[in-house]
Amino acid sequence: MITQQTNSRSIRYTMAVTAIGVLLLGVYTFFALAARDEIYYLCGNFKAGVSHSSVLRQLETVNLSAYRVENSEQGERVIHSSALHRNLLRCEITFDQDRKVRWAIYQ
Repeated sequence: MITQQTNSRSIRYTMAVTAIGVLLLGVYTFFALAARDEIYYLCGNFKAGVSHSSVLRQLETVNLSAYRVENSEQGERVIHSSALHRNLLRCEITFDQDRKVRWAIYQ
């Protein structure tokens, strides 16, 4: 009888832990997909000729991602990515000398 009660508790505990794990995975997946969409759709807005200020103004609206500005010998570029994807999905926006978008690449 004691063994049967112990097995019953063990099964309920395992089911509860599994349910919590599935719930957490579902929540993570929801936010990860939303972050991916945020990066993808914003990157589509950055066509050649868009001003630097317009790019930054749009990137200020993000909720699930972030951006950083880098200066290099080739010029300025903005990297827009999300920690939810370990920054593997990203949009690289490169500017010309007039601070207009040269190109934006979604990777």
